[in-house]
Amino acid sequence: MATKEIIEKNFEEYQEIAEYSFSKKKYNAAVTLYYKALVELCDLALLTSINKIGANHTDRFELLEHHFPEIYKIASKLFRFYRDSYNKEMDETIANLVKKEVENAQRIIAQIKKN
Repeated sequence: MATKEIIEKNFEEYQEIAEYSFSKKKYNAAVTLYYKALVELCDLALLTSINKIGANHTDRFELLEHHFPEIYKIASKLFRFYRDSYNKEMDETIANLVKKEVENAQRIIAQIKKN
């Protein structure tokens, strides 16, 4: 089972490298890494709340849909861009959208933690 510390470390690493990639106009890498950061946020929320994380994207989506529907909407909406980043060219607009949605998810999860 993944520990909270590992998930937090992975989030920070993906986020940092995503920011660097975005600043260097490497938008495919930025989209991929922002989405991976989002996955870590999702896993952290699930681990903290129900002491369980998804074994894969489908599993994670089901858990999110049930326990964190607002985060599920963000993750499921952005999944298409994540998949597309492997074989299509991502542009600044898409990368910025993914970045902003990950930041939004981060705020939502921080608010959930407070309550």
